[in-house]
This record gives sequence, C-alpha cells and structure tokens, in this order.
Amino acid sequence: MSDQPSAHSQALFKAGLAAEAEHNYLEALSNYTASLEAGASQLQTWLKIGQLFLRTMKYQQAAETMEFVLGMDPSSIEAIYGLAIAYFYLGRHEEACAFIDHAAEMQPDNATYALDRANIHSIAKPDPARKRQLYAEWGQRFADPLGKQAKPFDYDRAPDRTLRIGYVSGDMRDHAVAYFMEPVLAHHDAAQVDVFVYSTSPHQDAVTDKLKTLVPHWHDVSKLSDQALHHLIRQHKIDILVDLSGHTQGHRLFTFARRAAPVQVTWLGYVGGTLGMQDMDYRLTDWGMDPAGSEQFYVEKLFRLHCMASYIPPANAPLEPLPPMLQGNPPTLASLNSSRKLTDEALLVWKRILEARPDVQLLIHVQEQSAEDAVNTIEPRLVRLEMPLDRIIVSPMVPMDEFMTRGQIVDIALDSFPVSGGTTTLHSLWMGLPVMAMDATDAVAASSAAILKGLGLQEWVASSEDDYVAKVLNLLDDPERLTAHRARARQLMQQSTLMDYAGRCRDLETAYRQLWLNYLLGKPKFLGVHTPYTEDLQQLRSAYEERQGQTI
Repeated sequence: MSDQPSAHSQALFKAGLAAEAEHNYLEALSNYTASLEAGASQLQTWLKIGQLFLRTMKYQQAAETMEFVLGMDPSSIEAIYGLAIAYFYLGRHEEACAFIDHAAEMQPDNATYALDRANIHSIAKPDPARKRQLYAEWGQRFADPLGKQAKPFDYDRAPDRTLRIGYVSGDMRDHAVAYFMEPVLAHHDAAQVDVFVYSTSPHQDAVTDKLKTLVPHWHDVSKLSDQALHHLIRQHKIDILVDLSGHTQGHRLFTFARRAAPVQVTWLGYVGGTLGMQDMDYRLTDWGMDPAGSEQFYVEKLFRLHCMASYIPPANAPLEPLPPMLQGNPPTLASLNSSRKLTDEALLVWKRILEARPDVQLLIHVQEQSAEDAVNTIEPRLVRLEMPLDRIIVSPMVPMDEFMTRGQIVDIALDSFPVSGGTTTLHSLWMGLPVMAMDATDAVAASSAAILKGLGLQEWVASSEDDYVAKVLNLLDDPERLTAHRARARQLMQQSTLMDYAGRCRDLETAYRQLWLNYLLGKPKFLGVHTPYTEDLQQLRSAYEERQGQTI
C-alpha cells in the first residue's frame, strides 16, 4: 500500500488552502481536518492547522497543535516559530523568548523571525538598551542595505514652498491610528502642505470613506510591492514621508529603507521603541513620551512636538454620570488593554488588590474574537497565578460602540505595565474612568503616565507596586471622588492640548518646515532643540539664507 497521500486528500488540502486565502477559516479548518482523515501528510496538515489557529487567535489550540507537530519533527522551524508566537500571547514569555531565539538562530536570514525576536524580547524583558540593540541588528541586516543604491533627489529646494507630505499606513480604517489622524487631515493648511495618503491595507470601511474626503491625494497601494511603492512616491516627489505603522501589520518599512523621500519620519503607529533602521531620519514624539536622555535608545533622531498627538473620541460614546458601585453593583476594576500587554507582574499586583477587597471584581478585556478563545487564552495564566477566578470576568474583543459603554459597568481602569496603554487610556478617560498607571521613562511603558500628567491627573500615576495598590484601594473607598471625576472628565480633555486640533496641526506643520530646512542645510538629523518653536524655525531660515548668500 502506498504511503503517498491520496488524490482525494490532496484535493481537500488544496481546498483548505484556497478557503484560508479567502479568510474562510472555518471552512479551511474543516477541509484540513477532512484531508487528515483521507490520508493527507500528517506533518504538513497539522502544521497548517496550527498556523490557522494562530491567525484566528486561538492561542491555546495553536500551542497544543504546534507541540504535537514538534513531537513528530523536532527540527520543524515553522513549529518552533509558531510556538514562540503562541507562548507569547499565552503569557509564557520565558518559553517564547527561548523558541524565538531558536528560530532566529536556525534561519538568520529570515526578517520576520528577527523582527519578532526583537518584539517578543522587548515586551518580555523590558530593557531599552537591549531593545535598541535587537532592532538595530534587524535594521542592519534587512533594511539598511536597501538604501545603499538610493538615487539623489532633484526636487525644488525653495525653503518656503508648499511641502508635499506623504502618510503611509495600514490603519486608515476603524483603528486607533485613525482616531489620531482624522483631526490632522481635517486641519492641514493647503497653503503649507499638499497631503498624500498611501493606504497599504485592502480593508476599508466607513472610517476609510470619511478620511478620503479629507485628503486631496489618496492612493490604495495595498497591491503594490515595496519597490513599486518606492517608485510611486518618488514619482509624486514627496518631500517628507511619514510612517504611521512602525513594526505593525501593514508597514512598508522596506519602502522607507530604499529612501523614498528626502526626509523620512515615523510617528504614532508604533510606540514600542526604535525602528532600528538608518534611513528613518526622525521619530516625532514629545517630552512626556521620551524624556531627556531617551536619545540613546533610538537609531532615529527624536524630534519633540509640544504634544505628540491629537485625540478624537468615537462618535457613539455615552457618558454614565454615576459609578456602577453607587448603583448597587459590585465595585468593578477593568483591564481594557490588549491581552498581549498583560504581564504576570501586573496580574500579581491586581491580585493583591482583589485580596485586599473581597467585594471587588475584575474585568479583563482581551483581543480574542470569541468568549471561548478569550477564556482559553487567559484562564491558564490566572490559574497558575492563583487568582480568584470567581471574581474575574473575561471579555473578548467587542465592537467599538460596545467597548465605549464599559464605563457603565466599570468603576476604575487599570493600566498594564511595564507595557502601557495608549489609545485605550484615552478612550477610558473619555468614558469618565480614572486610569491607574505606573510611572516610567521608556516610551512603551510611559504612554499612560504621560497622558495623565499632561491632563493634570498625576495623582493616578503610581511610583511603585505598593503605591499602585494603595492608590486603587483609596479610590475604591471614595466613590464620590469617582463621581466628581466623571462630571469633569470630558471637559478636562476638551480643554487640553490633546483636543486643540488646529493648534496641534500648526505645530506639526511647523515641525515639517523645520525638518525641511534641516534637509536643505545638509543636517538630516538636526542637533538643536527638537521642539517646533517659532524662534528655532527662524534661526534655521536665517542660516539657510546666509548659506545661500555665500554661494552666490
């Protein structure tokens, strides 16, 4: 009898591949399973099933499947890599680091493995210096060589002409980046900047349609290669190209690595640290996100705005004036950040709060799509840490309209650490929730603390784990204070720099003008004050005029 897979099993396997390509994951799983029963290759098919579980965020099933595959073939690089990803999302960070290190060692020329190695280590073992080293190693190996053959630019060098600004993003849809970019695109001054958007994702929605109305030049580049996109941007003569994805899905960093524009900037989409590549000239940030001294942890030059970003809240976000605990409900704390940010360190601190207050319950909002997957991912960690499961509610991902009603069932939001929230923190504050955050200096850890300090809410920034616990317990004992905050929360945000849309956009355009003058002066990485003050801009303009006078 032949050991070769039957024609029927091969047909089922191919049907699974086709269904998966069309994102019909349930049909794909059904076909893969049927192909196994019909005699398909055990190793290849189980590997595809494990990868399918990863794509659908069924991390416990993915881990079990990849372990089974590794039992069949201990040298399977795909299974080793798959286990690294599954263990990471299951909170098994030490094992995730070991497996991703092994995968990267086995295939040193795999850019994905090298990048995920940096990502996993930077969250599992927060160390800014080590993080810079790992991302720089990725940049030196995979990105920097692409820029060596870059052709010079022959663009109009007039210092005060309208600048052509290009935004590259995979998130121009119902996504956090869109909430930051909408007010920017709506308030750009056409006399100062001519705006181009290069949308790298094929997924579009009502938010995409709205953003398109704000932009004079919108390009869907989801089907273009990195090289083709580089050619298009050069053809458009973009002066300043802005990356809004960083090391997240939909990024086109290899287009930037080829040097698509004279000035290249990263902003907003990735606060995890340096991108690690030489051809990204600047990182737009602010003093709260990156205090003095942070420069040593970046390959890019830090350029600090007055405020890193604007915030526009979701349209449907009702405000509940009374904390739920004053409406006969148990006091409820909530972790609303992505579950990949949850560390054992934070969970153990929250456990101390629950132990001190047996009447309190904790809602953990995770990124899995179904309640079953959410529980399967997080519950083993909670059991291992001996947390009170009877007082923990696990919620899967929900639509934004539903998410923005969490203030009706939650009294206090708990920020994760050492990886903090960003957009989620702003959404929580808009709901009227206090957000308890840990103080930090590294950007990936300091985001929530910086937001709170900027709003004058530094009382909710804890200096230590003991302080974190004490501050939460004090808030639980003072529901009137929670009520008072809900009454003033939105006005506080509306009057802040976060929602001064026109002012923030003028700062941004002033920054772009400074970066353009830096380029004209031959200083692609300006060494002066990195904040767009008018006097700095005037000094640059004067320096440029003086140089031009000397060359006449």
